[in-house]
Formats: sequence, structure tokens, C-alpha cells
Amino acid sequence: MPRGRVATIISAAAAASLITALTLGLVPSLAAGSVPKLTSAAAARKAARQDPNHGIPGPDARRAVKQGYLVPNQQRYDRQKARATRRATAPESLSAPLSGPLAPSVISGRAWQGINDTDSTPPDETSAVGTTRYIELVNSRFGIYNKTSNTPLGTGSLNSMMGVGSLHFLFDPQIIWDPTTNRFYYAADDIVSPTNNRVLFGFSKTASPSSASDWCNYNVPYGVPFPDFPKLGDSRDFAIIGVNVFANNDTGGYIGSDLIAVSKPPAGSTCPAPSSFKFNDKTVSSNAFTPTPANEIDTNPTGWAVAVANSLPGTQLRLFRVTRNSTTGNPVIQTTPTNVPVSSYTFPPNAPQDGSINKIDTSDARNTQAVAAVDPGHGGKFAIWTQHTVKGGAGAQVRWYEINPATHSLLQSGKATSGSLFEFNAAISPNRQVNGATKSGGNSMLMNFNTSSSATKPGVRMVSKVGGGAQSGQVAVKGSPGQLSGFDCDSASHFCRWGDYAAATPDPSTANRIWNVSQFAVGAGSGTGGPATSRTWNFIAKP
Repeated sequence: MPRGRVATIISAAAAASLITALTLGLVPSLAAGSVPKLTSAAAARKAARQDPNHGIPGPDARRAVKQGYLVPNQQRYDRQKARATRRATAPESLSAPLSGPLAPSVISGRAWQGINDTDSTPPDETSAVGTTRYIELVNSRFGIYNKTSNTPLGTGSLNSMMGVGSLHFLFDPQIIWDPTTNRFYYAADDIVSPTNNRVLFGFSKTASPSSASDWCNYNVPYGVPFPDFPKLGDSRDFAIIGVNVFANNDTGGYIGSDLIAVSKPPAGSTCPAPSSFKFNDKTVSSNAFTPTPANEIDTNPTGWAVAVANSLPGTQLRLFRVTRNSTTGNPVIQTTPTNVPVSSYTFPPNAPQDGSINKIDTSDARNTQAVAAVDPGHGGKFAIWTQHTVKGGAGAQVRWYEINPATHSLLQSGKATSGSLFEFNAAISPNRQVNGATKSGGNSMLMNFNTSSSATKPGVRMVSKVGGGAQSGQVAVKGSPGQLSGFDCDSASHFCRWGDYAAATPDPSTANRIWNVSQFAVGAGSGTGGPATSRTWNFIAKP
């Protein structure tokens, strides 16, 4: 069945007392004692088979599958987005992108169409690069590449990779590379039934996975509440996941955002027992939305997550800290944020596209990914790079930040903006290389993003900033041969879903290389039926 977000599910037996969590800030609808725990994939599959409503999502989960992402106040958000979209206009003429020494470039021969599923849209593409492998995930499938080839070594369903049955709704996958343990880590959403919702978590057995069997699979059960939009990052000691939690009952409603921390596994290719992990799950401040943990390239004992205000307009970003208890080894999650002052931001209008009356969703100003690394250009400070799509320019623009978490202040910031294009759905990465004792770069960045306007079809572009120099102009990476159309476009509202995030990650083996995945379109006109017309585009670029 076509759906706006792909799904699959694994369960974890609530009866299996596998990890005793620390005292949690539980979301209100979780009963006392029903603390989320890390559980095994096998226990999850058993619990799912015993659920009479197996495969049926609850109300908020259904809305997430259809809409792509949930917001704290849906009616208010719809009004604000509609008002912003009505007021947004863009000139018909296009400004030429800058070229020259500041412009980033795609590595010759290293740009290709990625994995796809026309029965599912949008792809919600994400990826990560390690020492020997590049892994691309979309809402329903995985692709594992040898780094020297544009053809996958192996592909398959997310269900098979994450150890779950075919009736499970699995979507919003995330993947990162960890140079500390030399493994890939993943997270995803999992809907088993209206009363059985989970966050999937796992990691590769080695640095060089080649198939669905090369992964250790676990999950965190939430029960009735639905943990939407999982974002994945890490610190030296922990994998860290952020989610927005919704009541998932007939009245629905946002009830808080959580940070989940799980200790990293020891060396070896054996999958450890769930009871061997240190684990914590905390509900963070009610004044923060979509906590997005940073993927740490350099080893740092403190993990960080960045969030936006849960009511916009906003003038601050929120930072949350995850540390390790020196006595117990358990993760300690800061629930009260420290604030980073930024220029005012609010919801961006939806983007027009040439040749179609259907506008493209530009999301709701949340941060969608973050990367943390040492920046030698700022005195070797450990910095967080992140971005989000906000109102500005021709309508929507991408704003980026380099944050010093030690002082809760900006080291620098910028934006991809234009008087003629809408910019949205970005991913940013510094050019930091870390591979054992080999460490280089980190003071330059590259950011990919999508563009569209009433005079252009959707496309993929990028900008870069080298050291203390100026930001480059926009460089075209991939143009769409057609419009976004198909079953993910609504004929009444003239609205099409776009992916909720892209990815950009630095190569640990080659200096000054950023691996990227984004989205383009191959549809025709303003159609609202038929298969999905979104496609993924992978490319390697240097700032």
C-alpha cells in the first residue's frame, strides 16, 4: 500500500527485564513503572506476534505515516504555514550560481542515483560513510556500497536489516559512522500496533557490513505513546537518540521530547546481551522541540543535542548535554537546556515548482541533523555544525550555525538564500577527518540542500565555506527532469510531501571529502496519482 512514510516494526518484550533504566522523566501517558528499556530484536518479534492488533498504527502514528512529521499544535501550524505560503512570491528570473575558487565541486565520477522504492514516498534519505563502506537508507530499503563503487554490494528491506517482520511499519531511518568504535549505528521508528510503538536501535558487527545479517538489533518500547522523528548522534561513550513523543490516542497531542542514551558495545563481532548496556531515557524541557543529537567525529566525553523552540517565532536554539556518571558508567541526560541566541526564525512557506500547481513541503524550521568536531580554525574548539529551513529569501532559506557548546554561543553562521529560489531540506558537515591517529581538517564546511521556484523544477545544490573565507555561491549538483507528483501530492490542497532530511558526513579515510545524499524528482505536471516520483542522489564533494 502506498504511504507517505515507509514502515516496519520490531518489538521488545515488555516482560523481559533486560535493562533497568535510571530514574526517567517519563512522558505523562506512560504509567509508573512502564519505563522504556532496551530490549532484543528476538523478544520484540515474539511480542509483536502476540499482539492482536499487530500492524495497525494508532491515531498519531497514522498521521505521522501520512504527513511525514508531527508538530506540537497541528491546527496552529497549518494556519501559519498556509499564511506564509500565500504571502510568499518569487521572481521568475534566476541568478546564476557563483563559480571560481570558492565554489565546492563534485568528485569526478562520484555522483549517482541511489536506492528507491516507488511504492513509498518520500524517501527520507540518509547515509553515512566509514573506512570501507558507504551506507544509504531510505524509508523502506538499505543499500551498502564499497566506497570505491557506485553500485551497491547489497540491498534489501529495512525490515531484514533491523530484524523485524514484514507487518511492521518502519520509517524515519537514521545512520551514523562512529570512529571511536569503528561501527555504523542506526535508529528508526517502529509501529507494531496502537499500543505497541518502538524506537529501533542497532549497530554493525564490524566496520565492513555487507548484508542484512551483519547487524546487531535492539529496540526501546514506548507502548501507547508514539516516538516520532528519531534523530541519531553520539558521544565517546553513548549512542544518543532524540524523539518527539505524542499521546497517540483519540485526543492526540504532543506530550514532550525525549533523549535516549545507550552505551556503545565493546570490541568484537558478537551482539551483546541487552542487559549489558547502560541506558537512560529522559523527557527534556517542555520549551524545546525535536532534540537532534550531534554525530561526533572527534572523541568527546560529552554528547550534545540541539533543538528549536516549540513555539515559533524563536530567537534561540536549545542545547542539551549527555555525560557519563564516573561511578556507575550510566548516561546522565541534562533536561534543562542552555540557550544559544540566534536571529529570529519561523516556519518557512512551501515551495512552488515550475510546471505544477502543487507546492512542496519545506517542513517546520526544526533542525534535521548535526555534526560535531574539532575546528582548528577556531583554536581547536569542539564545535557543533547544524542547519534548519526557515522563512527568508524568496520564501524559504536554509540557515546554518557553528556553535561552541562550551560557551553556548555562535562561532559563525550563514545561510543559503536567494531572491529567486526557495532553499530547503539541507544537511551540513565540516571537512573533519578522523581515523585512529589520523586527524585533519575541520575548519571548512559543505552544505547540500534542495531548491525550487515557480520558474524551476526541484534540484540539488550545495555551498561551501573554506576556512575563514567567504561562503561560496550556490553550485548546481542535480536538476530534476520533472516535477514532484504522484500519490504523495494532494489534489485538493495542491500540496506535495518532500523528504524530511538529507545527509552529509565527512570521509574518515580521505581528507577534505564530504559524502552526501539528497532528493530530486522525475514526475510530470501536477499529477496526484500513480507511483512516487521522488528519487535519491548520492555524491561526494569537496569544499
